[in-house]
Amino acid sequence: MFTLHTKTPERECAAVVDIGSGSVGVALVVSDISKDTPEIIWSKREHVILGDALVPDITMKNIHTTLMNAMLAVGNTGLKELQRYDDSLSVTSMQVCISAPWSYTVTKTVHFSDAHPFEVTEELIAELTATAQKKVQQTIAQNGLLKNHKLELLDDRTIRLIINGYPVQQFVHARTRKLTLAHLTAVTQKSTIDMVKDAQQKILPQTKLQTHSFMYMYYQTLETLHTDLNEACLVDITTEATEVGIVREGILTYVSHIPFGSYTLAREIADAIDIPKEEAFAYLKTGNAQTYAQLSKTKQDAITIVLAAYEERLAKILRNTSDILTIPKTIFIHTDLHTEEFFAEHIKNAAHLATEGTHTTHMVTGTFLNAQSTDDTAIYLSALHFHHQRIHTDYS
Repeated sequence: MFTLHTKTPERECAAVVDIGSGSVGVALVVSDISKDTPEIIWSKREHVILGDALVPDITMKNIHTTLMNAMLAVGNTGLKELQRYDDSLSVTSMQVCISAPWSYTVTKTVHFSDAHPFEVTEELIAELTATAQKKVQQTIAQNGLLKNHKLELLDDRTIRLIINGYPVQQFVHARTRKLTLAHLTAVTQKSTIDMVKDAQQKILPQTKLQTHSFMYMYYQTLETLHTDLNEACLVDITTEATEVGIVREGILTYVSHIPFGSYTLAREIADAIDIPKEEAFAYLKTGNAQTYAQLSKTKQDAITIVLAAYEERLAKILRNTSDILTIPKTIFIHTDLHTEEFFAEHIKNAAHLATEGTHTTHMVTGTFLNAQSTDDTAIYLSALHFHHQRIHTDYS
């Protein structure tokens, strides 16, 4: 990531908003650039209210309602908590992160080489960036799910520049025979951004708005935490979706998702053994092995069938990565703190189904984030991104 130090206020308060596949999380975050981590002083997550249908029809209208409820909580409870914390602080930024299936992230890499050394100039970088952006636009135009929607940018940035075989953290004039540039673009439906701006105008009209896709923020935050991302598979499981990103040579090269997440799986289990979906979700949480063991063999077998089908769904998305290689052996998993161990096992099984190889899984939620003030690690990841961004401004 290209980074340049900027003069920023020592402390700043932001509202971070995480729009997930079936929920919206909000928090007020205080970032002090003299400290390693931000402080979450208040947070809340609102879930989309659904019926008992096996396949829910979550629309942007559902998400809009949930977003407004969450933002109203910011305006009521959150701002009061900020005043109690420090009445000299006000909310100056609003950072919004949008997950699959509401966001679509595409990266393209451009290589430029010559038999003779050439100079890396700003003009050359601009030309390669334009080439990468054109490739991204072509990919987006070919996506059938996006064709009938007006789109809005969430992210549009160069995420990697490699000169003389080495990644550089900021633009430098140099001579080389080979140059590699990777560019990331993330889009969402215009209606999504419209609802975000509407919520901002109603609750926090004086704030500066920043938007990102979750996969970009996930990738960038892990890299900032000095995680070895040279060859890795990034997995994010939300309530109604599972998103996968492939990293090659430190570059996020491919992103895809399926509309199937933790709550989707819980509903399938509930339907298979005729129990409430809340009880089914409990089987996904750490420490419920004894409860599961008390089920009849018939119900255990039914759950086994559901889980096998889920692993096959995951294996399918891991096979279809537009990559001539199998997925990387290292897998990073981000999901709900209490279901992380459950999903780590099934993702590992799915990876083996896809590649017939052995994979190492790292549970990002519990291992790398170390959130002290909230169990909502999607919110904490957003807070970390805001904090790191204040210290290091992305070059684009």
